[in-house]
Amino acid sequence: MKKKAIIIILTGLLATCSDSSQKNGVQTGDNPLIIPDTAGEEYQPGAEYKLIWSDEFDGTEIDTSVWSYETTATGWSQSWNQEWQLYTNNGTGGKNAYIKDGVLVIQANMTSSTHQQSAYTSARMVTANNRSFKYVKVAARMALPYGSGIWPAFWMLGESRQWPASGEIDVMEMIGGSGHDNQVHATLHWDDGGHKYKGSKTEIENPAQFHIYELEWDSEKIRIGVDGNFYFSMDITDDSLSEFHQPFYLLLNLAVGGEWGGYPDNSTIFPQYFMIDWIRVYEK
Repeated sequence: MKKKAIIIILTGLLATCSDSSQKNGVQTGDNPLIIPDTAGEEYQPGAEYKLIWSDEFDGTEIDTSVWSYETTATGWSQSWNQEWQLYTNNGTGGKNAYIKDGVLVIQANMTSSTHQQSAYTSARMVTANNRSFKYVKVAARMALPYGSGIWPAFWMLGESRQWPASGEIDVMEMIGGSGHDNQVHATLHWDDGGHKYKGSKTEIENPAQFHIYELEWDSEKIRIGVDGNFYFSMDITDDSLSEFHQPFYLLLNLAVGGEWGGYPDNSTIFPQYFMIDWIRVYEK
């Protein structure tokens, strides 16, 4: 399996180098979509958990009764985090979000020959107003993009949307770039007389292959992990953490640039792909 993963990654890089063109030193050509092998052992959430909702992305179109898109037209602001991409509305499938071979693909494209604000398009998908959950186990099987300025995230927000008082649960974030592409972050955000947060990170092998990212959330604690390794845990019983005792909705997005992880440079290859095989929600 390890040898196969390495071959897939190198194949994508070699194809990019051979097929892409250069403008002003910027890589603007094809980085072909190569979906990693989705075969593997069936995910076992634990005998105490019962499946209450899932999206397996087995059809040909995105289910817009569940997922909608946040764009500048629907309240998203490019000033948030000083990101550089523009989010688009892809309906049941478009250039930035679509289903391919049973996998949801969120694709970041470069639309200019110069790295700058608004030179990229991507997608930010949410279940707000359609699916929200409280005290659940959430698991998602995902393969991550890579490169300087590339920022995929799978996360949750409280229904009030009054951040940070709404609360935020970051199940997985990756800040791309040399030495960072193999690190994923888990973080909680809340309001206690101002923005507070706590998080942790871990390294994973072959993040461009599929891994299972998990959240376990009950009335006492939140745990976050990858492939069964729960590397972050926090007690939420304190009165100052009331945000984490309300329903939260799901978000998937692929940002380009931002104050936290920095911005694309001439080593960043486009398009980049954030791939989601499935998302499942369980309760006890």
